[in-house]
This record gives sequence, C-alpha cells and structure tokens, in this order.
Amino acid sequence: MSSIKTLHKIKFYGITAKKKYGQNFIFDENILSKIVQKSQIIEKINILEIGPGPGGLTQEILKANVNQVYVVEKDKELLPILNDIKKIFPNKLNIIYEDALNFDIKMLNNFPCKIISNLPYNISTVLLIKWLTSDICNTTCLSLTLMFQKEVADRIVAKTGSSKRSRISLISELYTNPKLVLNISSGSFIPKPKVDSALIYFEILKKPRYKFNQNRFKIIVDTAFNQKRKMIRSSLKNIFPNTKLALQKVGIEETKRPQNIDLKYFCDLSLIKQCKSTDLK
Repeated sequence: MSSIKTLHKIKFYGITAKKKYGQNFIFDENILSKIVQKSQIIEKINILEIGPGPGGLTQEILKANVNQVYVVEKDKELLPILNDIKKIFPNKLNIIYEDALNFDIKMLNNFPCKIISNLPYNISTVLLIKWLTSDICNTTCLSLTLMFQKEVADRIVAKTGSSKRSRISLISELYTNPKLVLNISSGSFIPKPKVDSALIYFEILKKPRYKFNQNRFKIIVDTAFNQKRKMIRSSLKNIFPNTKLALQKVGIEETKRPQNIDLKYFCDLSLIKQCKSTDLK
C-alpha cells in the first residue's frame, strides 16, 4: 500500500516530527489525494505549500495539473527527502528554506496560485490571519485549502448566532467563502495527535465582502470577542464617546452579544470615526 511507502520513507530518512514546529505528518495516501481533489485544481496553476514535512502531500500536488510548486520548510532535517522529490520533478518543485511566518505570498504574484497545506498547528491561525489581512484580495492567490485542528476549523466556519463564532470567523468571512470540506481522524497522522482535524477550502473574494476600516475593525472585533459573554454595549464602551448612539447609527441592538451580530454591522461600525449626540438626528 502507498501509505506504507510513506511510513517507510519517514523511517528511511530518520525523520521525527518535532513538537516545536507543530509537526504532525499525514501518511494516509487516500487522505492526501482527497486534499488535492478538494483544492479544485482546474487550470494550470502555481501552488504554495507550507510545512511539506516528508513530502507526501507535495508529491500528490506535483501529480496534478500544476505549473510550479513552491514549498516553504523551516526544518533542515526534511531537506534531503524534499531534494530527492525535486530530482523526480526537477522543473516543477522549488524548495524555500525559510520560516513561513516571514514568507510574503505576494512573491508569487506573477502567476495565478493556490495555497494547499497541512499547516503546523502552532502557527495555523496566525498564518491564516496574516494572509487574509495582507490585502489577499489583490494578490493572484485564488484559494486556500488548509488543515486545522477540528475545533479551530469549527470556529473558522461558524455562522452568526453560533457559540463558536469568533474573530477568525469574521475575518475569514470578510475576505473569503470558507467551507469545511473534509473531516480527518487523528489516526491519519504520525505522531497521532490528541484531536481530529478538518480541511477548509477558502475561495478568495475579488474584494472584501463589505467596506470597512481595517484598523478600527480590528480594534472593535478584538475588543468585542475578548469579552464575548458581555453585551456589545458593555464591551465597546471604551471605544466610542457614546456607545449607544454608535450602535444605534448602524442598527445594532445594544443588548446583543458579539457572536449574534452579522459581519456587515461590524464593518459599518468600523467606518464611524466618532459618534456624538449631534451625529444622529
């Protein structure tokens, strides 16, 4: 079975997953194939993969209708196996030895691209937020197909009214159409994590869903969800001179909690510079 081959490769190269890098390698070839399938590679395209590990997903991607594949890997011990894969696909695979947190995806703007990754768990949400808030709608990146811990994935795709609704739900909805497309059991990984995982496909919008002020949006959403059990009038009381009037101006019921407020209202709220009693008639 091909999954045994992957395990043999891990043993042959003496690869061990490192906790400090948040590494959990997928060895189930059926799952790897499904990840590529769910990423919807229709046209010839460039692919960015973060944290390729022993290269199982990398090889599945290289078999697809791709132009160039760029892998960003921080762990030097994984370079020999990746270089051996490069020998099989010499004109397609590009290995970048770098910390993914420092890699600018706009470097790939010369050709339409997609990001496909089994992200290191310890930086998964940090990377997602960095990509989305770095003007991703004006890049050539068309979609993200990313693996997260199941509980994180549930927060990302949570709709208004869900107790799992969070800051990352709003940010994902603002820039993309996120959809959970595959649940993956912990038994598909080595070492086996304590939790299951899920794959999310993010279709990147051509422009943010609503008009908003990025700096104020961040302050408002961070403040609201840091106190998500409080009514919105209480959590935002230090942001506006008159919170009640600000909420009234955009149509937010002051007794609502943040998870029950639609994204559009947060965006509208971010466009209010000041709200004094004279602003409303």
